[in-house]
Amino acid sequence: MSLGGTYEPIDSVRGITNKSSGKMGLELAKEAYIRGADLKLVVANVSVDIPSVFDVVHVETSSEMNDVILSLISDYDIFISTAAVSDFEFRQKSDKKLDSSSSLFLNLKPTTKIIRQIKKINPDIFLVGFKAEFNISREDIINCARKQISDAGTDLVIANDISRKDCQFGSDNNEVLIVDDDVLSVPLASKKVIAKTIIDEISKKI
Repeated sequence: MSLGGTYEPIDSVRGITNKSSGKMGLELAKEAYIRGADLKLVVANVSVDIPSVFDVVHVETSSEMNDVILSLISDYDIFISTAAVSDFEFRQKSDKKLDSSSSLFLNLKPTTKIIRQIKKINPDIFLVGFKAEFNISREDIINCARKQISDAGTDLVIANDISRKDCQFGSDNNEVLIVDDDVLSVPLASKKVIAKTIIDEISKKI
């Protein structure tokens, strides 16, 4: 399972990231652990404390996360990709602190889509993806989730609109759509409750 937000450095002290807290991923990990799963967590930047009971690999950048996940994925039956992985990284990174007295133009390139690599390495794995969108319709969110299924071979996608009240990155609550051939709407609830529902759905399908 991956969780947290990756960080892409601009120079030795600055970088870009996102507001992912790791709360949803941690609740899923706790629920899976309670049910007897043998877990390994690949953890980027989070605002939660990860209990010492978990086997954790810490990463920072999307590239580091990609390398770790691809090295591990053959050994597992399920992969839950809750991490908010940066879509872009810098073409050139300075190993010094850049001078702030002049204008700076950032040259970005797309990062590797980790989720699209998983089934190429382990075709039999049950792959759960997350799709966070912003201020789009229910129909469009479902379409985005199904595009991920088509592109990455995900077996289940958890999709949500992070523009909705109480559903932003870092919130304690969420409301989601669980998408495969069907769509299950999960109304606003704590992330702990939503984690139980997601693990229930995974358990039905494996």
